[in-house]
Amino acid sequence: VGGVLLWRGQSGWRALGGVLLIQGVLATAALIALSTVPFGIGEPLIRVPFVEMMVKALGSLAVIGGVAALVYLMARGSIAQLSQGRRGRRLAAAGLLIAVPLVAAGSMAGLVRASTPERERERDPNKRPITLSRGFASNIFVQGTMDNPTSIAFGPDGKLYIADISGAIWMADDADRDGVAEGIRQFADGFSLLVGLAWRDGELYTASSGKIEALRDSNGDGVADQRRLVVGGLPSLVLKPHSNNGLAFGPDGRLYFGVGSTTEGQIEENPLAASILSVKPDGSDLKVFARGLGNTFDVAFNSAGALFGGDNSPGAEEGVDDPPDEFNYLVEGGHYGYPYFYGDPPKNNGTRGALVTFPAHSAPTGVSFYSGAAYPAQYRDNAFITLWNRGEVARIELARTSGGDYLARSTTFGKGFLYPIDTAVGPDGNLYVADFGTSAVYRITYDASQAP
Repeated sequence: VGGVLLWRGQSGWRALGGVLLIQGVLATAALIALSTVPFGIGEPLIRVPFVEMMVKALGSLAVIGGVAALVYLMARGSIAQLSQGRRGRRLAAAGLLIAVPLVAAGSMAGLVRASTPERERERDPNKRPITLSRGFASNIFVQGTMDNPTSIAFGPDGKLYIADISGAIWMADDADRDGVAEGIRQFADGFSLLVGLAWRDGELYTASSGKIEALRDSNGDGVADQRRLVVGGLPSLVLKPHSNNGLAFGPDGRLYFGVGSTTEGQIEENPLAASILSVKPDGSDLKVFARGLGNTFDVAFNSAGALFGGDNSPGAEEGVDDPPDEFNYLVEGGHYGYPYFYGDPPKNNGTRGALVTFPAHSAPTGVSFYSGAAYPAQYRDNAFITLWNRGEVARIELARTSGGDYLARSTTFGKGFLYPIDTAVGPDGNLYVADFGTSAVYRITYDASQAP
């Protein structure tokens, strides 16, 4: 406003007014952007739709314009009076006008840095120190091009298929087998909240908002040209970002996946939500496999054909500690407590307790069982699960009891990731970890000479 008034005046301060006007336009643009565009990585996970973004931008612009008009009317007389005063007062006022946006910009930069968790400040995967269990090392298998990966799966061709938050699927190929992908190309796109991939019989099954589809590359050119709907109408984004999640085929040939709750810790009324569902590959016979799960982001089968998955618990009421997140052995017909019990439930209450509990808001996401031969024998059939909010990958060792249940022990396998979101075991026997915050996929190898 000061810039406009000085620039319109006939005094020698028009140049200063122009500078202040440019600063004002930039500040206004920054305000509009900060109030509408989803900056950052962890929250919000879902990109704001364009129409919604434009509505918010116009609303923000209207508010800013109204305030600016009010300030203009109030300041017009003061500026006019100031321009007629002594030269010293005019210089002091001009310096103040210039200093205000500069100080504000510096304060904003400091506030942004202070409010950003330390592990989020470095988003270049090449500069992040990844710490792993003794004997293990990591390298970046592929980075960039994709817009933050959400799910990874190796195809029958040995290539890594990567879903990203923009709704595209990418194919990364390590043709010379040196542990680094030579290139990445798009396999398919046009999805919304794409968070699950699974291969079966030459088709890539995808989980996106409210539906599951199957893609096929019928002519072998590396691009999907056939797409069929398997299941539609699933509960999605009633409570953001809960939706239908990661996919896994069971030994019975059925497809299994979790569906998040539609409420934050309230009694679930949607019969398909807060549960694990299964369906035949042709989309028939959709049914509930297990209930009482707030938001199971991914599921996986071990070598014995047992199903496991993490669970994200909701926040608690004010004054009550938030409940822990979980890793569960999922059995048909089981109820896992949500929204009544979390972690270890009271005895004889009809719900199953967690095998492992994680600190509240650890956010367990992608899970896979180690099936390769590149790691020591004791890693065989261990589960690796990413903890989104902790920047860690947990290793879970499992043992079968005489009664047919499981016992489990969890340890930290790796840390230093930004937002690890999924794991997969590659055809080379190594574990691959997708990191949402850095748009990178890490490859983790074992060297016996470096082990204790």
